[in-house]
Amino acid sequence: MTATASTVRATGLYRRLQNESRAAAADPIELVTMLYDELETAVGVLGAMVRQGQRISATEPAHRARAILIGLDVNLDRDKGGDVATALSRVYRSMRRKLDDAVAANSADALSELLEGILTISAAWRQLR
Repeated sequence: MTATASTVRATGLYRRLQNESRAAAADPIELVTMLYDELETAVGVLGAMVRQGQRISATEPAHRARAILIGLDVNLDRDKGGDVATALSRVYRSMRRKLDDAVAANSADALSELLEGILTISAAWRQLR
């Protein structure tokens, strides 16, 4: 069955509502995990777009990935997190630079490398549960 524009929109709306419900009941670690899920998806979509020959600058997944990285960084509790928060902030800024470079170069390889780093940190967050 081929997806139509209306079924794609409906699926997107359902997913968004599902995520909003999940977020409303989530603790801080679960919220960060949800952001990583979205970040993984956005960077994965960007990689697929590049492999299909599309330009990815100024696309929704690129903006979304960047916004998530900014959100993860600015919402760190630097008072309680101390050195860990400082280190995570450096990691998030580095990921943002790598994302910007990968998007500017339209590089599937750079996006794959970035996704590997995201998956590594995401796995560490999941172990906190």
